[in-house]
Amino acid sequence: MARKRKLDPETARLWDRLSKRHPEYPDSRRASILSAYRGYREEFGSRLASEAALRGYLQSLFREKGANQGYAVAMHLRDALRTLWGDDTGATVTRHVRDIQPRAEVTLKSEWDAIRGAVAHLPAAWRTPFNNFVTRCETDPPDDILSPFSLKSMAEVLNRWAHFRRGDTSRPLTGAELTEYAAYLADKGLWVSAVLSAVEKIYMSYTHILIPGFRSGACQAVLRDLKGRAETAGPKRKNPAQIVPASLLYRTGQEMMAEAQAGPSHDIRAATLYRNGFLLTVAAALPLRRRALASLDLATSFCLDERPVIQIDIPGHYLKLRQNKKNYSRYQAQLTSPALWDAAQAWRQRFRPMFDEGTALFPSVRIKGEALVSDALGQVFGDTTEQRIGVRVPIHRVRDCVATEAIEEMEHGAGWARVLLDHTSTQTTTKFYDHSTGVAVSREFGQLVAARRSDPVDLIL
Repeated sequence: MARKRKLDPETARLWDRLSKRHPEYPDSRRASILSAYRGYREEFGSRLASEAALRGYLQSLFREKGANQGYAVAMHLRDALRTLWGDDTGATVTRHVRDIQPRAEVTLKSEWDAIRGAVAHLPAAWRTPFNNFVTRCETDPPDDILSPFSLKSMAEVLNRWAHFRRGDTSRPLTGAELTEYAAYLADKGLWVSAVLSAVEKIYMSYTHILIPGFRSGACQAVLRDLKGRAETAGPKRKNPAQIVPASLLYRTGQEMMAEAQAGPSHDIRAATLYRNGFLLTVAAALPLRRRALASLDLATSFCLDERPVIQIDIPGHYLKLRQNKKNYSRYQAQLTSPALWDAAQAWRQRFRPMFDEGTALFPSVRIKGEALVSDALGQVFGDTTEQRIGVRVPIHRVRDCVATEAIEEMEHGAGWARVLLDHTSTQTTTKFYDHSTGVAVSREFGQLVAARRSDPVDLIL
C-alpha cells in the first residue's frame, strides 16, 4: 500500500489491475511494466496511440536503448497496454516488435537449388549431364520430365552408388553389378522395397540423364526379380509405437490451443503454442502429406466459409502426383466442423498476426514472412507429439493413424479411409496404411467421421 500512495491515480490503477490479473508477477516485474508505461505516457498521454504512432515509438526504443534493452522495455509496455486496453492491443505490440527486431537474413533454397546441392556431391563426370537435365526440367520441361523430388533422390542414390563403385564412372552399368549392389543394400538391413527403389533410381539415372537412350536387358531382369520379391514380401511394417489414435492427436491439439488462449500472456510464445496445437488438429482433420500441409494458406487454400465450413483447394504442385499431372490436378475438399472453424477464426484474428502480416497457415517463428517449409513442419510436428503425448509421431504417420482408426472403428471403414486419404483404390489404403491389429483407439474419432457417411466429399473432423 505504501508503494501505491506514491503513484498517480492512473498508474496506481494499472498497478491494481496487474496485481489482480497476475498475482504471480513479482513486484520488480510490475515496477518495470509501470516504468515502461510512464515513458509511453510522456509521449502519448493517457490515450491509446494509433498503430503507426505506436510503431514509431517502438522503433525509437530500439534505436535509443539497443536491441536487447529495447526489446525488454517493449515487452513490458506490451503487458501494460494489454492490461489497460485488451489482448488485441498487446498482440499489435508483439507484431510490431517482431517486425522491428534485427534479424539475420536467411535465404530459403528453392527445390531446384536443393537438387543442385545434391548434384554437387556427385563425381565430376556426372555433374554436368545431371545439372543440364535439371536445367531442362526447370526451364524447358522435356517429355520425360521428372519431379524435383525424384531428381533430388536420384542424385542422392547415385552418389551412394558412386561410393560403392569407389568413384569409378567409366565402367558401363551391368546387371551383375546391380545384383551385387542389391545384395549389399539388403545386407545393410534395407527392406526389399527400399532396395528396389534404390536400384530403379540408378537405372533411371542412366537411361534419362547419364546415357540418354541407354537400355539393358540384364538390368531390367534384375528389376523384374526385385519387383517380384517386393510384392511377395509386402510393405515394411511401420513402427507400431508411432501409430496412435488420430482422435488423440486431434484432442491434444485442441487442448494446446485452449491452453494458449487461457494463458496470462498472449505473446509470441503463446502464439507458437497455438500454432503447434492447430497443426496437430488440422493434420488429424486433413490427413495430407507434409508438403501439402505446409502449402496451406488462409487466403487461397484454407478458406473459412460461412461457419462451420472450411474450403480446401490445394494446387497439384504440392501433391504426390506424376509431374505431368501437377499443372492441372488439384485437391479439393470441404471440412465441416464448428470446433475447427472456431479454432481457425481465433488463429486468424488473434494469434496469426503476431508472426507477420502474411496469410500462410503455419508461419515460421525464425524467418519473418515465411511459412514453415515441409521439413520444418515435420520437425515441429514430431517435437510437439513427443513433448505432449510421449511418442514422436512423424507427420506422415498421421495418415496411418487416420486410416487405422477409421478402419477399426467405422462400418465400411476401409472405404471411408480411402476417401480421407484421397486414394483411388481401397487396396492401397488397406495394404499400406491399415495397422489396426493391436491398436487401441477411441470411438470418438470414428463417430466424428461417421456423422456424414452419406456425403464422402465433406470431411467431418
